[in-house]
Amino acid sequence: MINVTNKETGEVTSYSEEEFENERNRLLAIWDESKKALEVAKENEMKQRKAVVDFAFDQNKTSGTENIELGNGYKAKAVKKINYSFIKDANEKVDKKAIEKALCKIEKDGAVGELIAERLVQWTPKLSLSEYKQLSDKHKKAIDTVVVTKEAAPSLSIVAPKAK
Repeated sequence: MINVTNKETGEVTSYSEEEFENERNRLLAIWDESKKALEVAKENEMKQRKAVVDFAFDQNKTSGTENIELGNGYKAKAVKKINYSFIKDANEKVDKKAIEKALCKIEKDGAVGELIAERLVQWTPKLSLSEYKQLSDKHKKAIDTVVVTKEAAPSLSIVAPKAK
C-alpha cells in the first residue's frame, strides 16, 4: 500500500500500487492537457492583443499609455513599452566589460559625466546559489541574516525516452 497525504486537508489516502499508478497517470494526463491548452491560449491572447493595439491605437506612438472610449463608461487602455537591455558576451551573459567601458567614456566628461555614469546603470544583487551552498557554517550564518527563502512552484515535465 502507498499512502498519500493531501497537503491542504491532511487526509491520508491509501492506494494499491496499481491504483497509485493509475491515479498518477490520470493526473499527469490532465496536467499535460492543461499545459498544452495554456500554451495555445497564451499564444492566441498575445496575437489578439497585438492585433487590437495595431488596429485601434496610434501606430506612430511606440511607447506610453493610450485610452479609447468604448461607451457606457468603458475604455480600452493600451500601454506600449520598449524593453531595454544590454548586449551579451559570447556566453550569452550581460557583457559587463563592455558596459564598464561605455561608462568610463561617459565619466571622462567631468563631474557631470561621473554623476551620469554612476546613476545610469543599476547593479542588482543576485545570490550565487552554487557559492552559497559551499559556504562554511560561519559564513552561511552571516549571509542568512539577509537571505530570504520561500517555496517555489514545482516544475514538471514529461521526458520522452531516448531513441536507441
